[in-house]
Amino acid sequence: MSKLEAIPTELLLDSTGGRQTVGELTAFAHDHGYVVTSSTGGHHLGWAHKAGRAVDVRTRGHSAASVNSFMRDARRDGITVIDERGGGNSAWSGPHLHLQK
Repeated sequence: MSKLEAIPTELLLDSTGGRQTVGELTAFAHDHGYVVTSSTGGHHLGWAHKAGRAVDVRTRGHSAASVNSFMRDARRDGITVIDERGGGNSAWSGPHLHLQK
C-alpha cells in the first residue's frame, strides 16, 4: 500500500496552468474546425490530460490533407502532436490526434 496521496484534480489544474492550457488547445482546435473529444476527464495514460495540458481531437470527416495541415499549424504554434489515427495504447478509443503543451 502506497503512502503517497493523489493530488486533487482541482489543485493539479491550478498548479500547472492547466485551465489556461486546455482552453488554449480547445480554442486552437475549434478555430481549425476540429472537435475536442477529450480533455481532463476519461481514462488516459500519463499525466498531461489530468493536468489540463492535453486534449484529443476527432479526425473523422477531415481529409488526410486537412489533418496534415492542422498538424503542421499546431506544431508551428509550439503544440506537440501525436497522431493516433492508426492505433494507440490500452487507453486508445479510436482515431484521433493528441495535442499537448
